[in-house]
Amino acid sequence: MSSGSYFPSPVLAVEIRKKTGGTRRLGIPTIADRIAQMIARMYVERIVEPIFHEDSYGYRPRKITIDAMGKARERTWKYDYVLELDIKDLFDNIDHKLLMKAVKKYVKEKWVKLYIERWLVAPFETMDGEIIERNAGTPQGGVISPVLVNLFMHYAFDV
Repeated sequence: MSSGSYFPSPVLAVEIRKKTGGTRRLGIPTIADRIAQMIARMYVERIVEPIFHEDSYGYRPRKITIDAMGKARERTWKYDYVLELDIKDLFDNIDHKLLMKAVKKYVKEKWVKLYIERWLVAPFETMDGEIIERNAGTPQGGVISPVLVNLFMHYAFDV
């Protein structure tokens, strides 16, 4: 990977039904791409995890739903309101330029930045073989996507 010669395959686009109706597109990477993404994720996560807000629970290592519920319960003793946010199609709409600006601030290794850029633009391939080009978002289902989403959200909400 450090040579820059690795190119990701198209990501398998799988539509799953949502409870509220409609569908959500998951992007399932190949086994080789999952392994490569895990290598990069382990590196990036170690760097950016310490900057995230302590009350951010989504897709975080050692942060589980029960802890988030406990924090919410604790806060209800102090405040008379609760805010719940659901960002519609978050994974599908992240701006690549803004995300890469955040990545470049923390990630110094050229090979990691190179592959993140390649994963962001790797096309979807449907079950019918149709290729769909991508210019925004990070596939929900990708191994590195959760840490990239958290980095983006860190700047969108916490900073």
